[in-house]
Parts: sequence; C-alpha cells; structure tokens
Amino acid sequence: MLGQDYAAWSRFHLQSQCPCSTRQNRLLAYRDRDDSRNAVYPFRPFARSIHASSSRLVKKRQSPPSSIPRLRPKQKREGHLTTSDSLNPDRPGRFADRYILRGIKANQQVRINVTSPDFDPFIQLVNRQTGDVILKNDDNGNNTNSRLSFVVQPGITYQLRVSSYAHQETGQYTLSMRALTPSIQDFSFDYGHGLIDVAAAIEAAKNFGDPAPTLSSASSTTNDEERIEPDADQWNLDQINARAAWDQGIRGKGVVIAVVDSGVSPHHPDTSPNLWRNLDEIPDNGIDDDGNGFVDDVQGWDFIQDDNNPRDAHIHGTHVAGIAAAPDNDLGVTGVAPDASIMSVRVLDAFGGGTSRGVAQGIRYAVRNGADVINLSLGAPPGERPSRALRKALRFAYKNGVVVTIAAGNERADFGTHQAGEPAFWAATRNLAIAVGAVNRNGRVANFSNPTGNRAVNSFVVAPGVNINSLAALWLRNAFGPDNVDLIEPLALSGTSMATPHVAGLAALLLSANPNLTVDQVIQIIVNTANPDNLRAV
Repeated sequence: MLGQDYAAWSRFHLQSQCPCSTRQNRLLAYRDRDDSRNAVYPFRPFARSIHASSSRLVKKRQSPPSSIPRLRPKQKREGHLTTSDSLNPDRPGRFADRYILRGIKANQQVRINVTSPDFDPFIQLVNRQTGDVILKNDDNGNNTNSRLSFVVQPGITYQLRVSSYAHQETGQYTLSMRALTPSIQDFSFDYGHGLIDVAAAIEAAKNFGDPAPTLSSASSTTNDEERIEPDADQWNLDQINARAAWDQGIRGKGVVIAVVDSGVSPHHPDTSPNLWRNLDEIPDNGIDDDGNGFVDDVQGWDFIQDDNNPRDAHIHGTHVAGIAAAPDNDLGVTGVAPDASIMSVRVLDAFGGGTSRGVAQGIRYAVRNGADVINLSLGAPPGERPSRALRKALRFAYKNGVVVTIAAGNERADFGTHQAGEPAFWAATRNLAIAVGAVNRNGRVANFSNPTGNRAVNSFVVAPGVNINSLAALWLRNAFGPDNVDLIEPLALSGTSMATPHVAGLAALLLSANPNLTVDQVIQIIVNTANPDNLRAV
C-alpha cells in the first residue's frame, strides 16, 4: 500500500482503536479489555520469536490427573497435544495442556513463548484460585508462535493453558518462560513510573528557575470562573487532576503543540479556535513569504500530499488534538491544555499509514516552525529499529528544546509483545522523549498497551487511554451520519494514541507555568511526579 523506496523500518500505524471498515490487506483488530473489536488498521505482523538465552530442555511427562506439570524461568518444555488430552473449558473443541508457573516473584516481568511445527498455538494465563482467564494470545493466526508478557501480582498462583487456535488440532510444541526483575525501584514493567499527575507536576515546575506568575481563576481572561462542563464524560481529566492547573490559571497559553499525525480538521468548531497560524506567511499568494521552504503553509503542512492543506482525511489526528488542547467552551470536549495552540502536521494517510521519512520530515517542520511540544501517536512494532532519518529528527527536536511524547503501542494483546513499540522505546531509553502507555478509568493497564521492555525505561508513564471521548473529523460525520447529526458529538476511542496527548497537554501546562524549563526538566518532572498508587497491572 505504501512505497517500497524506504528502509525496512518504514511503516507506521496509528496507536488507537476506532470504527473502520472491513478486514483487508492483513488488517488486525485491536481489542480493549472487554474484547470488543472497535477498529482495524494496517499492520506488519510481529513475527519475532522470544527465546530464553539460557535454558534447559525438559521432556513433558504424562502426569496423573491429580498432578499438573510445573514451568519455571529459564526452562523449556517439549509438549504434545493429543486427542487424549482434556478439552479447553473456554474453547470448545480444542484440546489443552496445563502448567503451573513456579519460581516467579511479585513485580517480575514474565514472558512465555510457545512455538509449534504442527499447529497454531493458543495460550491462556489463568488465575488458578478463581479460574479467571487473565490474558490470552494466538498472534492472530499469522504464524505458529504464541507469546504472553505479564507482571507478577502478589497472592496469585498462575496456570498456563496451551491449546490450539483451530478445532481439534494436535501436535508437538515447545514452551519456554523467562522472568525479569526491574532495575529501578518503584518501577513497573506494566506502567513504568506511574500515572501522570498534573497537580503534582505543576507544583514541581514552580521549583525550577523562574516560573510564570500564577493567575487565579477570577483574574483569568478565560471563562474559568464559570467553567462550562462538557457534555461528554471526561473522567480522564479528573483521573490526572487536570483541573487543578486550570484553577490556577495555568492552561497552556502561549505554548504550541504539534500534532504529527493524520492531520487536524481545520473547520471543526472545537479545534479551529486553537489552531496554530503561521503569521509570517501571507495566504494564497503562491510565495514562501517566511523562507521556510514551504509555500503558503499558513495552517501547517501535509507531507502525504506535499501541500499546505493538512486537513484530517482520517479521524485520528483530530481526536488526538482534542485530547491535548480542545478549548474550554460549551462544545464537545475540553483538552488537557485548553489554551494551547495546535499545529497540524500531516504524515499519515487516509488509511492510517505513513513512512519513517515522512514522520522525520514532520518532526523537523514542527521544530523549525515554533512547536514547543510534539505528539507522536503513531509507531511501528517493537524491535523495528527507527530509521536513521527518524533518529536524527528526534535528536534534532531534543537539541532544540522541544518535548516529544510518543505512544508505546497497542501490540500486547494480539502479539504478546514485551516492550514498547518504536520509536517510543528507542527515544525513551535515551531520555529524548516520553513513552506513554494506557490505563482505563479504574487504573488498570489496558491489555493492548505495550509494556516497558527488558530494562526500566528512563521515561515511561501511563495516562488514560480506554474509551476516551474526543473530537471526530467533520468528514466522518458528514459521510456516515444522518442529515441532522450533531457534528460536535464526541467520539470514544481507545489506544495508547489516546493516552499520549494527555502527556503532551501536561508538558504544555508545565511550559506555560514555567517557560524556562528545559526538555530534561520537563521529562524529569513528569516522571518524578507520576503516581504508581492504585494502578493495577494487566
């Protein structure tokens, strides 16, 4: 679907779940915790196998009914599904082997991998005390690998079921398990340093350098003193304590957030008031007035069509922009930083696809044209090293004082991935950006949200990312809605794409509170004030 002229690591995809069309071109459906299939997106299958670097081979024995085999870290087992095995109680017509997991400790990250030359494995992680299925994975049938990654919770005895994806499949398989311990205290492989806390972060920002004067709501020029609560359920704002900043008059004014995405709807009444304008460019005169290399880029740039109309041909970018910085009015929703400006930079096409080259160009455009924060709710599967152009663009943003927030990715439920996607993992391990995972309204990590990785990622936090109400591009409503549809009605989407703009909005609030903060200080504040309390692992 995309050009073939770039490096092997060239395809990007959206990190969200949204209503779309049929399954085609190897589309995969991301699922939320209720397993409702909300979206399909183009994706390159994750086919990397995870193997223990040091293991011993143990032949599976036929155990008496009262005895269940044990599986321990750094151990491999050769198994065989046969017609004499018991049936899987949750999957009719499938045989199943069971294993009890031993030798694992609370807060360790455990990775389980199953491969088979004979059938497509389907594995389930079960709470042995309750019988509840905690996680499951079949790799969507694209290969004969199946893998799970989870963080050990105290007081639970874990059992693994090895079964098949299709009915009555039998054959040999190899099962292995690894367990990793965090290298940083109070760091979780599931949620990193914790849930962002706007109130705590704003207080911390005041201790750096020369903060901006704090306004009371009564003296603010906004409508804070008579704040209109949006019609949509915006539990996400309360979960991160966003209103505490607004009550101090800290709302992101003067800060530019670049949404490097599928574009932003320029005519949506709940985005247009905050859209960034290039005041050095004269509209429609066919001249590059500001000499930045882009003609008539009054509202940003479209790197897909290579023109000056970065409108949203999808719905993703508009939804992301609304979470970060929709204005506080009587329409739709309110963003985390409701007075910040939104710079629209389009790097993803109408199907949600893009290239590393296009994303790199979008980052450089945003930096050179005054962005203070860049939001990247996009990425590629874990392990696909970012291209040289993208790595250089991320370093360019960092060196020029621009904060970058990147979605950790949604591959966990479908592929059992054990680390954040790219470029989030690469950038966060180098403190060039903040990687962001997703939690639901109850503080549980979303089952699709990628974990942190082999080692404690320096800057990994989580934010609300399940059923988040925000804006929809007008074209979607006009195309699929009835004639009398309310164009302002919010749309609920899930994904690390939705979590990431919460952090971008927080970064904008911090820079509004204290414009003298450096990138390192913004990252440090967000990470240090993130709250791990009351969060629950997958």
